[in-house]
Amino acid sequence: MVASKKVKTNLYLNKELKEKAKQKLDEYGLNLSAFTNLMLAKFLKNDIDLILPDETRQVLQDYEIKKNFEEPKTLNEFLSEFK
Repeated sequence: MVASKKVKTNLYLNKELKEKAKQKLDEYGLNLSAFTNLMLAKFLKNDIDLILPDETRQVLQDYEIKKNFEEPKTLNEFLSEFK
């Protein structure tokens, strides 16, 4: 088993939100550090369903494959649409 390196990090959290989360995580046998590591790992795997709504995720996927997106316009072309 490979030991993972740990680093101490300071986060500024909403006090009430943090306390409620700690209580809920305790029900699952997790602490805030374990949950944070879990969410960071999911985020890095692009498994972000919990973070982004389906519509937002679809727009990002479309953008990556250049689907349903026009080429960027120059500033003058953009501004001419408002005249």
